[in-house]
Amino acid sequence: MTGRILLVEADVVLGAVLAEVLQHSGYEVIVVKTLVKGEIDGIHSMSVVILDIDTTSAEKELAWLNTFQLHDGSLPIVLMGLQVPQKLRDCRRFYLGRQQTSVLPSVRKPFRHEELLAAVRQAQESNLPGQANRI
Repeated sequence: MTGRILLVEADVVLGAVLAEVLQHSGYEVIVVKTLVKGEIDGIHSMSVVILDIDTTSAEKELAWLNTFQLHDGSLPIVLMGLQVPQKLRDCRRFYLGRQQTSVLPSVRKPFRHEELLAAVRQAQESNLPGQANRI
């Protein structure tokens, strides 16, 4: 499964490395440092957003993303960081209006490239028609 990925990564070098890994796996990748400073062209056509919570203002970025409510009420998001705080999971659930508790695809640093690709696939699969959204 491939598609378009929006990678929100403030670290230019890490963003370039991750973009290359994802492109090598067949994804089209757009890398931005932040979302909150402006609109991203074509966000409605993204398959997944990868958000590095260590180098961005994650709560503001999630709030911005959640205004779109794409793909049946959610935009597939993979959180990437040293630790994904429960506060961010709760924030995401709040914006989606979901009561269920399930897995929010995330990758804990340091990670192998295969782990990132698996999280991207999980995010994509959770938003296929007929599948329950994961938070």
